[in-house]
Amino acid sequence: MKIAVKSDNAITQIYLKDLEHKKIPISQNANIDIPHGWYELCVEYTGQKTEIHDILINDTSIEYLIYTGYYKDGSGNIHQPATAVWDEGGVFRIWIHTEIGLLYQRTFDSIRNGDFGTNLFEKYMLTVDRPLKIDQSWDNRLKSFFNYANGPYWWYLDDKFTPWKKIALPNFDIDQLISELNDWCPHYNEKNDGTWCIRQFKPGGSELPFIDPKDIPNNSIKTLIDSIGYKRLIDVSVQTLKPGASIKIHRDDHYKRQAYPYMKGCKKFYWACQDAEGVYMKLGRSGLLPLNHPLLINTVEHSHAVIHQGKNIRTSILAYGEL
Repeated sequence: MKIAVKSDNAITQIYLKDLEHKKIPISQNANIDIPHGWYELCVEYTGQKTEIHDILINDTSIEYLIYTGYYKDGSGNIHQPATAVWDEGGVFRIWIHTEIGLLYQRTFDSIRNGDFGTNLFEKYMLTVDRPLKIDQSWDNRLKSFFNYANGPYWWYLDDKFTPWKKIALPNFDIDQLISELNDWCPHYNEKNDGTWCIRQFKPGGSELPFIDPKDIPNNSIKTLIDSIGYKRLIDVSVQTLKPGASIKIHRDDHYKRQAYPYMKGCKKFYWACQDAEGVYMKLGRSGLLPLNHPLLINTVEHSHAVIHQGKNIRTSILAYGEL
């Protein structure tokens, strides 16, 4: 493979980073012996502002795909569209593939015509699915699922296929909130030989009708629902997962439910609020979820799985409602 970066000033500091963050120094237009796959091409600022005009992979221009790149300046701010380097510590970054045809396919599959040359981060989120080598004791399906990396993907925001997004919540007394939810939710179920336990408001799964707001017993639960952004609540649960347990690869099949219009897309609230260390949840092509944040996630359109390699029982709060 050969890579050439065309610019108005000579570029000397370029390198690739693979999906495991390994840095690979490269030279302009020189043959590189690297495995087939995705790489982040990085061009560093070296003392003078430099405009990048084109990037060639094996002597073939990537044309306007260059606008999927972005500049991260020395202060950590992201600029797009930006095809230049201009300050100390700044780096231009763009995801490329060893097969230019696959690069084009992935880009056109995820970015709409007319959006190139604009700030993609205003309309899309960029995820990077990286390999995770989990303990050898796990099922072969799980080991393969977590180890295989899909690489980068641009997802249109507020779309049926948007995988996840972070949400901001006020400060809660977590122990009190969990206790109040457990007291309010009457239905209890154990799965996977008792390693996955669910305390839920409704029996058998989330479905209409909506829960009457007058039936929500206390202010902390009401504050949680309001902070998520739900206008009306369908269901809520507290779920625990024991160390060494897993939830197999699956996809939530809610298509035939009356509540499906309120479930499709990125609408499930998911908050791993206690002891999530060592817990990994992979959501299809988008990769590992940032479980250190409360999230809205899309488990209807994306296959997913969970493993617990930590030491303590993980507790999560899940909910569905009308956004």
